[in-house]
Amino acid sequence: MAELKLSENKFFQKAKKRAASVMKDNQKLNQVIDSTKDKLEDIHLEDTKVYKLGERLRVITRLVRAYAKGQYKEVPWKTIMILVAGLIYFLMPLDLLPDFIPVAGFIDDFTVIMLISAAFRQDVDNFLLWEQTEV
Repeated sequence: MAELKLSENKFFQKAKKRAASVMKDNQKLNQVIDSTKDKLEDIHLEDTKVYKLGERLRVITRLVRAYAKGQYKEVPWKTIMILVAGLIYFLMPLDLLPDFIPVAGFIDDFTVIMLISAAFRQDVDNFLLWEQTEV
């Protein structure tokens, strides 16, 4: 599953198309962010690996929110669009492994988040540095 290429994942491609339209509407973008936060709160993240992935998702959510509010713009638009697509993919109940399948249903979601996080690691790290200076 780790070798999953996002370009070959039809569900991620669908999320990417939706992200392009969501990014044009701040209200819809905020709904995606809020829904992601809500869904994360409903998932039990006791497992260390899953917890770390949940933390990555929380960082991505904060980055997208800061971007949407105009607080943080030091990130390419393409990066934001892919991050938003990742959030949308995470929210999709039916994707590569449907979320209603206990534990396994979230494996593909977190794999996508891991791949995105790794691909845009420098942008995410830059945001974390910025976030530390803003506190």
